[in-house]
Amino acid sequence: MKLKSILALLLALGLLLAGCKSKSEPAASEKPSTVPSKTDAATGETKAFSMDDVKAEIDSKSVSDFTESSEPTDYVKLTIADYGELVLRLRPDVAPISVENFKGLVAKGYYDGKLFHRVYPGFMIQGGSENGDGLPGSEPSIKGEFASNGVENPLSHVRGVLSMARATPPDSGSTQFFLMHADYIGLDGNYAAFGYVVAGLDTVDQVCKVELTYNGSELSRPVTPVVLTSAVFVTPNQ
Repeated sequence: MKLKSILALLLALGLLLAGCKSKSEPAASEKPSTVPSKTDAATGETKAFSMDDVKAEIDSKSVSDFTESSEPTDYVKLTIADYGELVLRLRPDVAPISVENFKGLVAKGYYDGKLFHRVYPGFMIQGGSENGDGLPGSEPSIKGEFASNGVENPLSHVRGVLSMARATPPDSGSTQFFLMHADYIGLDGNYAAFGYVVAGLDTVDQVCKVELTYNGSELSRPVTPVVLTSAVFVTPNQ
């Protein structure tokens, strides 16, 4: 079965990223190349958000280009036991609520020791579940920052992008997130992308090689747990 058909079925069944109706992938001509972003606080200038700029930045650096920070930043390093490290750049200009939520969880050490409980090669890897089972936990939910929920979000679900997982209600995102292993812009407009991998994307590739077993009808649960040992703030080296 083709990948798009499988993903459409999974979305309809609500097995991962929760129960939105399936949506055909829009043609490139239907998606604007740029949209205005917020005014830059430092320069006072309004810059245009460009997916071309994002794609150029994804996996453009090395993990060694960053140093751990004692203060919250818009960069977070994830260490995945036995697989490696990666650095995320968060984008509060496109999804401020999602970024604030994620940074708050990182700051209190929530993600340390959590699992990537769902690995889907050629699609994404998902983690952050409180009990490692993919079910909602005790943390509060947040507003879903995506078009079908009334929020403009120009960050497309291409390889390396970070996005919020959710249940069927649009405002049900909380702690779970996913990292895109491959492009799938059919998710655009229904899930809140809020950052992307700027270094160490090969770590996602390595995780996608883990041996998998069935979780219900889906072959996506790692046989050997994939553990997110730490999530810490980092800053780019000068």
